[in-house]
Amino acid sequence: MRESTHHGPEPRLGLTFSQNGDGTVSWHQPVADQFVDPSGRFATGALAVLVDSGLGAENHRRRPEGMWTVTTELRLDLLARPREGSTGLGVRTDHLGDDGHCLTTRGDVLDDDGEVVAAGLVKSMEIAGVVDPDDYDDEPPWPSALAPGTLAEVLCLTVDHHDDGPGDTRAVEAVIAPEPALANPLGNLHGGVFAAVAEVAGAAVFPHERDVSSSSLDVRYVRQIPLVGPVTVRAEALHDGRSWGIAQAVTRDARGRVCAVASVTVYGRR
Repeated sequence: MRESTHHGPEPRLGLTFSQNGDGTVSWHQPVADQFVDPSGRFATGALAVLVDSGLGAENHRRRPEGMWTVTTELRLDLLARPREGSTGLGVRTDHLGDDGHCLTTRGDVLDDDGEVVAAGLVKSMEIAGVVDPDDYDDEPPWPSALAPGTLAEVLCLTVDHHDDGPGDTRAVEAVIAPEPALANPLGNLHGGVFAAVAEVAGAAVFPHERDVSSSSLDVRYVRQIPLVGPVTVRAEALHDGRSWGIAQAVTRDARGRVCAVASVTVYGRR
């Protein structure tokens, strides 16, 4: 078997996959420092690439012949943090179907003792004429190339706080450096990376005195996110109550058009 040429965010985050005898695919992600955001919080967003890749792969392998797939929607709900001492996470998938235009798979993120820590859903649109899908399907499993550091370091991310949100509220701008290893096979920013950064920026909008526990992440991908330069994800609060908050995170292209938008819901009393 030829060596893998994939150098995307999956191996950078330590994600690996293996083919099972029954034709299914098993995914694994180690629990390490890449789950820690700049505030020291366990970041739900660190699960986004695992969910996007694992569930998206189930959609991709069921696509019609000659077609490619791109993620259009991603949802991730944190149910519990990985238990103390956990060494890794896996994915259990449930493909829901294909309506002739989009494929949908839901699934669970499992701790190494089989406990569910998160639930996810990925919707993928079928498109033609993008790349050679058969050549990509021949890509063998890649080795883990887990980059050391926290989530911001692994994703080449800087986070800045501002006071120019609506009504002089808090806003956060997270800037992703144009690191080629954060790209998808088409050379644009990987959808799971945007989701991860949106969750980090969205949670950071809320005051540090709040014990923030990110509970859900809902992403819509409108168009490709170019990675020819730094990518800015701006998050602003839509609701900042005593017990929970909602933030919106957006990234735009050079023409000011929305490329992707995410809703981040956090729970935790002030």
